[in-house]
Amino acid sequence: MINQDKQQINIKGIRDGLLVTLGSAGFQDMAAALLDELRQKQAFLQGSRVMIEAGQRPLTTTQLAELQALFTRHELELYAVLAEREETRVAARELGLATRLPGSNTDLNGNALPALQPANNAREAVLNSPGGLLLKETLRSGRSVYHEGPVVVIGDVNPGAEVIAGGDVIVWGRLRGLVHAGALGDETAVICALALTPTQLRIADQIAIPPDDNSGKLSPEQAIIRDGQIIAIPWQGK
Repeated sequence: MINQDKQQINIKGIRDGLLVTLGSAGFQDMAAALLDELRQKQAFLQGSRVMIEAGQRPLTTTQLAELQALFTRHELELYAVLAEREETRVAARELGLATRLPGSNTDLNGNALPALQPANNAREAVLNSPGGLLLKETLRSGRSVYHEGPVVVIGDVNPGAEVIAGGDVIVWGRLRGLVHAGALGDETAVICALALTPTQLRIADQIAIPPDDNSGKLSPEQAIIRDGQIIAIPWQGK
């Protein structure tokens, strides 16, 4: 029987997409565990760029190509492999994937990084947190945020930006982009904003597209699932 801890796959959101840490089980068992994770979280993960954290695990070009094909079938793009073993990095480079040593002061192509400012370090720590994600910024067109927990944005979510979260999404500003709360299936998740005029809202597997006419007076609202559909109600303190 396979030790579940050894075949565990850990997936978390980072600034440039997803970091997938591979367990230490045999390759086929690990690949099966990864496939199961991707199937369970496909709605949450699809469309993301993926970086693999291989650690001391040796991976051949054939094995990496198999993993790359697995991600592609689930609408994910494998772009980098972090590995401590040189043979794994060589295999990754043969497939055109970026590589670097975990924790090194180089970028994904091995170039030396400039010293990071404290603000960047603090932000990276927030992005890698397994709990809630707090962003103090306006999300502009083309920006995508993926997180398995709740997300709070202090700023606007502009048209063309998207937030996909496993928990609630709170926007302390104007929400005009796409937001998907409860992306892992939580129908109790809510979406709150000071001004709720999105291009699209999703909660769990429910989808709502607001009417084109948003000329009325804007006020804080929250979107919830009620009687099997998404509705907007006033967002106010008790």
